[in-house]
Amino acid sequence: KAIITDADGTVLTQPTPTRQFLQRQHAIAQADELASPEGPQKEGRVYVAPIIVNNQRLGTIRMTPLPDGACGNIDDARLLALAQKYNLDFKQLKSLISALTRAKNTRPAAIQFLYLIANALARLCYQEFQLRQRIDELTAVYNLSMMLADARDLPRVLQRTVRAVAEIMGVKAASIRLLDQEQDELVIKAVHNLSQQYLQKGPIRLSKSEIDQIALSEAGYCYVRNMATDPRVLYPADAQREGIASFLAVGMRYQGKPIGVLRLYTETEQTFSQLRINLLKAVAAQAAAAIENARLLDETLQAEALEKQVRMAAEVQQRMIPQQPPQVPGIDLAAAYVPCFELGGDFYDFLPPPYANVGLVIADVAGKGVPASLIMASVRAALRAQVDNVYYLYEVVRRLNIMLHRDSKPTEFVTLFYGVLDAKNRRLTYCNAGHPPGLLLREGQVTELRSDNMVLGVDPDEAYTQSIVDLQSGDLLLLYTDGLADAMNFENQTFGRQRIIQAFKKGGDTAEMVAQNILWEMRRFVGLTRRTDDVTMIVAKVK
Repeated sequence: KAIITDADGTVLTQPTPTRQFLQRQHAIAQADELASPEGPQKEGRVYVAPIIVNNQRLGTIRMTPLPDGACGNIDDARLLALAQKYNLDFKQLKSLISALTRAKNTRPAAIQFLYLIANALARLCYQEFQLRQRIDELTAVYNLSMMLADARDLPRVLQRTVRAVAEIMGVKAASIRLLDQEQDELVIKAVHNLSQQYLQKGPIRLSKSEIDQIALSEAGYCYVRNMATDPRVLYPADAQREGIASFLAVGMRYQGKPIGVLRLYTETEQTFSQLRINLLKAVAAQAAAAIENARLLDETLQAEALEKQVRMAAEVQQRMIPQQPPQVPGIDLAAAYVPCFELGGDFYDFLPPPYANVGLVIADVAGKGVPASLIMASVRAALRAQVDNVYYLYEVVRRLNIMLHRDSKPTEFVTLFYGVLDAKNRRLTYCNAGHPPGLLLREGQVTELRSDNMVLGVDPDEAYTQSIVDLQSGDLLLLYTDGLADAMNFENQTFGRQRIIQAFKKGGDTAEMVAQNILWEMRRFVGLTRRTDDVTMIVAKVK
């Protein structure tokens, strides 16, 4: 029969040993200390074989021959089950058992059998050791993944990651460097157990670091056995001074985009198995995803803050747009303002010049969004300041042109139509600075209020002129921005000037009905196509 003990001699296969049995085992253990470690030894009728894994003795297997005839016959089924259980060669096992049961001199067979069983147990022990090691490593990767999933405090998470990686891998130090593509530099973001002197050795330029280029390539990693002698290392003397021998760089990529490099440093020359490298690749991938998610989260928070500011600015801009047209005797006024974005570059205004007249202003700033809205606010404020002190319309527009040219870029120009309606005398005086011409509908005929003046903000020396039109009862006046004419349908056809005129000719009982009818015709033409420009209109009807 055979029994198994651990390295301390404790019996593993006989839970209740007798006193005599323990005394014999102690004697055998003392004999083991004097025996050769190369193979099984015999003490009396007992054969002893050590179980050794990675040069470390884990236990002992001992076999005592049974009395003659006690073994009996062992059928093939039991032998096959035994061979499969311990991963043994069935034919070799059967041959050994046959020799043990039939031969008179059983020592060679017994020794071979002990070799076989001891090696099988050693393999099983080693496999269990590796399995436990893999479980510990996978558990560590899982814990790191859970930690990296919390991207709210990324610097702290990365610092904990490099420390955990260094402890799991049993290395001297670890660091994470992130890629700054504009500067072509790998910038240190987290470090464990590296001195400030070493960290300040100099920049790591990706274009000059072959090691990091390989790590960020499809290979995914780069190994350096000796940093002091490898020509690819940028600062070998500093590495030697720091006490670093081997070095492993693992690339951090997210959806094919290089993010940075995870680096490991050892005190002595050390190799890394492919299994451990793959483990580090998994950690690097998790870290890259966490970094990218943190960046996206930061961008989202910034976008939300900006969106909040834009909404507040849009509210301010809406307050600059008249909510209701003024009540002017003899004139029916209406307006429509449909911005494309929250902030727009169109605006209209009703100005109260003296003597019961009303000023009509409609303008369009080149561009969209925040810049256009800021220019719009500036032009509106300057216009209101000028009309209080300047009588002539062309002089007001000239001063606006000088101001805008001085304070804006050449591409930030403005088209503007400024007119004054004299309700008592039924007269319109206007100055058009590059704006789409106003339309005057009288007895079914449409007349364009054209002008040769240039847009505002281009030429500071432009001399602007004004024009006068006499009005009659029933006349309709339409002022609009180019967003109305440029509205496009699914066939890329614009609403255009002719359709505006056709819609305008349909008229209406009130100025509001005229404006809404034109908007309806434009929307019916466009359908569900997304608008790309603001639409603004002023309609005036002479009673």
